[in-house]
Amino acid sequence: MPASAQEVNGPGEDPLFTFLKKEKGFEGFDLNHPIGGKLDEMMRKMDPDFDKKPDIKWNFTKFLVDQEGKVIARYEPTHDIKLIEQDIAKFLNPKTTCCCCGK
Repeated sequence: MPASAQEVNGPGEDPLFTFLKKEKGFEGFDLNHPIGGKLDEMMRKMDPDFDKKPDIKWNFTKFLVDQEGKVIARYEPTHDIKLIEQDIAKFLNPKTTCCCCGK
């Protein structure tokens, strides 16, 4: 049976997403990405101040959390998947360097 959908923004949002967004707010879309400009334009039409809010903007937003529950990074849909893979590899193999924070 599939998991039920969780609210990620607003008064009924799941507390997990409240925590994740508090730890790593929205830092913008990569405007050099093929869909970055379109996402920015679409969101700005709905809310001119969208980029100043920590809300999850798109359902492909991801968070990297370490073993202690520390939120290491937030990835928007415009993040290159290879960079996300590198960051995950860093936590599986501490000898590598994280591309998001340089640790």
